[in-house]
Amino acid sequence: MCIHDEMAADVAGIFSEFGKEVVLAGRTLPALISEPQETLELGAGGFTASGNFTVKLLRNNLPAIPQIGHTLTYAGETFRIVRVSNRPPHPLVTLTVEPVE
Repeated sequence: MCIHDEMAADVAGIFSEFGKEVVLAGRTLPALISEPQETLELGAGGFTASGNFTVKLLRNNLPAIPQIGHTLTYAGETFRIVRVSNRPPHPLVTLTVEPVE
């Protein structure tokens, strides 16, 4: 068993114990969710608040790697993917998401 297979097995155990459900492309998947972060950004007309957080998914659970602009649902709210971290052969794909306004 290679190190990446061992990591995937360990992470699967973590997901089964601490994972939260997200819905992505019509499929319910276990995920690790980070604490949401809120920032202020200077834009036309003043400062606007924006927030984001990361969603970590097991690569083996994904039929395809999600793309920027796709949406997912977590806790009854819809979020847009704004960043994708995909480093094969690592077992996790990390998405940075923001609320859909």
